Amino acid sequence: TGVENPSSALGCYAMTPSDYDVLNAFFDPVIRDYHGAAADAVHVTDWDASDVGENGVLDMSTLGLDELSMRVRVGRNLTSFNLPGAMNQAERIEFEKTMLAAFDKLISMEEYGGQVYSLTPDFGNGEENPNKISEEKYQELVDAHIMFKNMDD
Repeated sequence: TGVENPSSALGCYAMTPSDYDVLNAFFDPVIRDYHGAAADAVHVTDWDASDVGENGVLDMSTLGLDELSMRVRVGRNLTSFNLPGAMNQAERIEFEKTMLAAFDKLISMEEYGGQVYSLTPDFGNGEENPNKISEEKYQELVDAHIMFKNMDD
């Protein structure tokens, strides 16, 4: 994508999870350079959020901030799907439909709520996408720096 989108900071993708192992000599230096990590650095994931806010709950209003937005992109995958670079349109649609169940659970929770705004025009075979974003809403979110703007512009 670096050739097609020169403003992109990085232009290489793994197509399968094993690519990170098989092509490690290529990906490791690229990833370390992008993240500014030393060659001997080891990433440790710590999911313990108990030190965040009060008992793991960060109330942004205590920092003087309004509600926040969250965007989810297909940057990683579920194991039953290819990595995004190897997905075709039908698989991307099936991925989105699979994720809608998780989003519905979050939306139904009072502490999260929200709305799904999809860029997928339709689900194929005459099936409408009930979450397709309107042009007006899309522009509103771009103007608010919440939505990525069209890379073709």
